[in-house]
Amino acid sequence: MTLLTTLRDNQLVLVTAAGEIDVASVGEFRTVLSDACVVGEKLVVDLSRVGYLSCAGLRVLEEASRTRPKLSVVATGPLVLRAFAVSELGVPVRRGLQEACAAAGA
Repeated sequence: MTLLTTLRDNQLVLVTAAGEIDVASVGEFRTVLSDACVVGEKLVVDLSRVGYLSCAGLRVLEEASRTRPKLSVVATGPLVLRAFAVSELGVPVRRGLQEACAAAGA
């Protein structure tokens, strides 16, 4: 898994992930999201390059949403979308980055 964090206008933190978020990589994912939650006011997590998202990864997103209620997620892969669908996680999933940034208020 590859993670990239960028800060836009000192308000929006964008975390971009690529690869698979599973038991082997969830620790790094948790660390990056935890760090992102204390930097900017708004958080967008781009999972459009993620092929698999485990329930552990969903828990990390749920934890982040408690700190950043306006958390916005981008997801397009069928397995990732399926994980969100069956989890009933209260985080809205957007199909594009521009839509996710707008939803986060950026």
